Amino acid sequence: MQDKIDDEYIQAQRFHNLGMEAQALKQYGKAEKLYLKSLEMKERIGDEPGRAQTLIQLAKMAEELGQIDEAEDWYRWCLDISEKIAYEYGQLWSLSQLGRIAEERGNLEEAENWYRKSLKIQAKTLDDMSHAATLQKLGNILEEQKRFHEAEGLYQRAEIVIKRANNSQSLKEIRKSIEKVRLKKN
Repeated sequence: MQDKIDDEYIQAQRFHNLGMEAQALKQYGKAEKLYLKSLEMKERIGDEPGRAQTLIQLAKMAEELGQIDEAEDWYRWCLDISEKIAYEYGQLWSLSQLGRIAEERGNLEEAENWYRKSLKIQAKTLDDMSHAATLQKLGNILEEQKRFHEAEGLYQRAEIVIKRANNSQSLKEIRKSIEKVRLKKN
């Protein structure tokens, strides 16, 4: 029985990889069929992290095709699965993309909520630059809402994280954001 599951796992991953190749070649119909086959097999064998990864690919492809509502649905499904199994990568990716989509649509409150959820998970991980990027995105949203004091605080938190990561280019960028928001504040 275990051999059959192992074989299906390998086959499901193969379909996923072939889907990525087809997507890279802009053969979207073929890619979608391969991803859906992979998704079906992963569900059957209980590979929930694998399902989340395939859902992310389906969402990325939908975005490439300009199908933002569909991409949002794929990201939400990925988030649902990822939350149930505490799969941080799937949660972080989905939350970040849902925040970006909401921001692009001009729904700043929704974007803020997605980014804040992402920050709670990032605080537990060791990925400093992702954490800093989310702090900066959230700061940008608050700045756009003229919530300058809050934005400055987030930018300063990002600066601390970036210093710890020793990334000089990002440090220059965040310091520009801090100066910009300070000018607006006064």
